[in-house]
Amino acid sequence: MEISAVIETQKFKVRPAPEAARRSKRAPVKARARFREPGLNPFDVDLFDLSSTGFRMVTAFRPQIGKHIWVNLPGLQPLEAVVRRADGNNYGCEFIAPLHPAVADHLQASLRGA
Repeated sequence: MEISAVIETQKFKVRPAPEAARRSKRAPVKARARFREPGLNPFDVDLFDLSSTGFRMVTAFRPQIGKHIWVNLPGLQPLEAVVRRADGNNYGCEFIAPLHPAVADHLQASLRGA
């Protein structure tokens, strides 16, 4: 039995989701945090975006998409998140348990110019 197939390749650009498609308000922040994978030592990361459902971090460490991680945000206990996307050294992560909106608002305000 012989099977033949034609596979076409297409180039496309991935664009950020429109703000209307997001589940929560994302705000730019500038802060340091500690990040670690289970069983590994923590690494320092830079935070650039934060919402009640997730954050964007920049790090030289390369976590895999889908990997569960822990992040220490300033003033909070360690929070579990999942790496959802990667672009170079930028990683978008989703909190397992979203932050309360008031906590997210407070962090966004306090970390804007940290």
